[in-house]
Amino acid sequence: MRDGYKIVDTDSHLMEPEWLWERYMEDAFKSRAPKMGRAPESNRRTFLVEGDSFVREKGKYPMAAPGFLKAVQKAMQRFEKASKQGFSAESRLADMDEQGVDVQIMYPTYAGQMLGREFRDTKLLAACVRAYNNWAADYASAAPERLRWAAALPMQDVEEAIKEARRAHEMGCVSYYMRPNPVRGRSLWSDDYLPLWMEIEEIGKPISTHESASSSVPSFGERMDTHVSGHILSHPFEAMAAMAGLIWYGIFEKFPKLKVIHVEADGGWVPYWLQRMEQHWDFSGNAEHEYLTKRPTEYFKRNVCVAFRGDEPTLKAAVELVGADNFSWDTDYPHPDGTYPWGVEAIMKQPISDEARRKILWDNPARIFNLN
Repeated sequence: MRDGYKIVDTDSHLMEPEWLWERYMEDAFKSRAPKMGRAPESNRRTFLVEGDSFVREKGKYPMAAPGFLKAVQKAMQRFEKASKQGFSAESRLADMDEQGVDVQIMYPTYAGQMLGREFRDTKLLAACVRAYNNWAADYASAAPERLRWAAALPMQDVEEAIKEARRAHEMGCVSYYMRPNPVRGRSLWSDDYLPLWMEIEEIGKPISTHESASSSVPSFGERMDTHVSGHILSHPFEAMAAMAGLIWYGIFEKFPKLKVIHVEADGGWVPYWLQRMEQHWDFSGNAEHEYLTKRPTEYFKRNVCVAFRGDEPTLKAAVELVGADNFSWDTDYPHPDGTYPWGVEAIMKQPISDEARRKILWDNPARIFNLN
């Protein structure tokens, strides 16, 4: 708690140790488990699986750009203390206590990058995901009421994703992490995913969409040549596309209790995006989407949340135009492009009402992630 506010950070990250898959992989897949090695394209030391890097090393939107990697190294210096402790649960809790953060929702780092690959063997992917989820659950057990983990799902294989959603629910996950990108020709609103959405709606836990870096699956970032320019596009544009698709292709009409939170995509675009969708509703209604019974903003307000960084100057305008009930706050801890350790102070200084701040920091995420 800080300044009288309970606080949920709705986007933080686990930093997977190099030995995760070596120790947690099932015996049947252990010989093919992800491991550290040199990427064939760049000779960069990184995680490899099926002989390839988790991420795009060269070409469009590359991870291995020397200038970008140097910037990352410099930015990560502020996490030196946590890094020396292996980004342990204890170091995380100490940083949370220092900033007054009560709860973190924790997503993967390297496993998130891994999910940006198609995978030739999706059963191997499913085993990799199970290993990650088992490790994440063990990590969170250090303080289960404060360290809340989101389960990764192998979206490349719908049947395996359904099985893992059930298994992770029983293990105590708080959400389902997935990248918003198309994979194997399927967008999130593909009919192939309808059984998965049915399962998740019945379970009653939200979907957290979160783009990651330099994927080999389609990404808006690949329109750019550098990592930085691609990163500018990839995160918000993938979230915007996912939101529009889930609304207009009837996912929220079919599954009215399904909740989706878009994290690490900023939030200042939300009023414009709702405006854009409403303009098209005014023009054509549900002419090409006859199954829709509500306006786009109605689905948004019932089913969707978007996370803001604390330092976004557009937050005040978004709250005034949309209201405060569909926003949360995040820091991206401990990633180099996030807002730790100044993110809490920044949200406290935002020129919004105490009621709006309380909703954004606690009430909304507590409701969405079932923290109460």
